Amino acid sequence: MLDLYCLGGAAVDVILEVPRLPRSSEKLFVKHSSQVAGGFIANTACAAARLGLRTAWGGNVGSDAYGKIILDDFKKFGVELNDVDILEGHSDFTVVMIPPDGERTILIIREMPSPPSLSSKIKRCLGQARIVYTAPSQPDWFAEFAQPVHAGGGKIAIDLEANTIKDIKLTESMLAFTDIVFTDVEGIAAFTGEDPACQSVGRVLALGPELVIVTRGAKGAAAFTRKNQYSIGTYPVQVKDTTGAGDCFHAAFLFGLLSDWDLQHCLNFAGAAAAISIQSIGARKGLPDANAVRKFIDNHNNINTGE
Repeated sequence: MLDLYCLGGAAVDVILEVPRLPRSSEKLFVKHSSQVAGGFIANTACAAARLGLRTAWGGNVGSDAYGKIILDDFKKFGVELNDVDILEGHSDFTVVMIPPDGERTILIIREMPSPPSLSSKIKRCLGQARIVYTAPSQPDWFAEFAQPVHAGGGKIAIDLEANTIKDIKLTESMLAFTDIVFTDVEGIAAFTGEDPACQSVGRVLALGPELVIVTRGAKGAAAFTRKNQYSIGTYPVQVKDTTGAGDCFHAAFLFGLLSDWDLQHCLNFAGAAAAISIQSIGARKGLPDANAVRKFIDNHNNINTGE
């Protein structure tokens, strides 16, 4: 079986280094840093493969040069590509603006159909993965997607971001099929109208998921079950670019789950992996392998244990 199957969410990141975010109606000189493969689900696939999980990705890319960049980078990281549709047209891409403090802003340009169609080949792979990772989209699609995953004994993990929540009721219907939810402060606020805390996260858990992980930026992260809460602070490192830090965190946390670690150990490992990643520019340049994360933890004992 696959350890992790990732579906959708691939793009090319056009990275600009900016002195600050632009104001309305102004012209601002910036530096074109690079254009590299990205996309929040695809980044997690590459991070998981780098850590050592057997990982595959399925979805759509365009027939343009960006599509080639996306597929070539998957191959570089060792991500299996058995379910890729190359469609006529332009691939999805983003414009990433990085100011000196490293706290990036991302503009998303979606060109490919989303969500990807569920071919018989994709459904077969969905039933052969221990964990499947994607984003919530259309309820009918999500119900069809969930069936082969659970029939094969796998679990569904999603990235619940504020921009993926189009309708609260529709999102609730998809959470009923979800086992693991990754979100952040903005995602919880968009869904519940409240800051992340036991009560607001409890509203998510009551809908069906068994585990909710909330990333909190410079404040670290927390994991919630129906009975317990675990937390971690942040490692003191020099931040160059936070692009993809959450995606790396998610992959490392899933690595821990698939290794049968306790949730506190999963958080510590994921926090360390993300701390390594933000010391490089680009979502994937600084992705660590598992040994690098272990060494980092051994050499960094000055981490807060959370709030």
